[in-house]
Amino acid sequence: MSNSRALVIKSIKQGETSLIVSCYLEEIGYRSFLVKGLYGSKKSRFSKAHFFPLNLINIHYSFNEKKNLGFIKEVKSEVLFNTIHSDVQKSSVIVFLSEILNNVFREELEVNQDLFDFLLNSLIWYDNVIECNNYHIKFLIELSKYIGFHPNIISENDPYLCLESGTTSKIKPLGGNINGEDLKLFKKLLGMKFEDLNTISISRESRTRILKKIINYYSLHLQMFKTPKSINVFAEVFK
Repeated sequence: MSNSRALVIKSIKQGETSLIVSCYLEEIGYRSFLVKGLYGSKKSRFSKAHFFPLNLINIHYSFNEKKNLGFIKEVKSEVLFNTIHSDVQKSSVIVFLSEILNNVFREELEVNQDLFDFLLNSLIWYDNVIECNNYHIKFLIELSKYIGFHPNIISENDPYLCLESGTTSKIKPLGGNINGEDLKLFKKLLGMKFEDLNTISISRESRTRILKKIINYYSLHLQMFKTPKSINVFAEVFK
């Protein structure tokens, strides 16, 4: 039996009593596990709260590579988050980002310690800050760095960012791009730390446009990427 810290990415009920939990493990990367008896009449040794989206847990598990499925034997909370699952706005952000990550990890199966550390540290920061309307934008920009298509600003004076190439350009690209005031804000976000996000003011309209461009950017660079179903609910929360 092995042991690892794991970020819960997605949970789906299996049958009447069980749960399929997909996690990003610090030791072996993205894997799925069967949790038996969680919804049974008998009291389970697991808590449903352990498997909330982007919760950090410590698991004892076994894994069958042939069946591509493991079993979680023991679980405990590794970090006790205070707000990201209880605050309405934050929990909407977390559900949205977990959908993004589920798409990403369908193609990114290998272990990446830097990626694991980024996810954990950024979530802890978000849990501790009172409010941050720009967190999800910065998260997606930073995430692209760890999965191979971080935007490249060739010149600060370039008026366009080509979504297909991920680079800035002096000439308007034929395809999708970010330009104008949105590009100025995007460049600011690109160079910021999470700690400085609340120093920048972005209107709801600009934030919505930039988010749509980033979603398009991901879809261009990840073959299996699909627009998260939660994006509409997510947009309503930020109105």
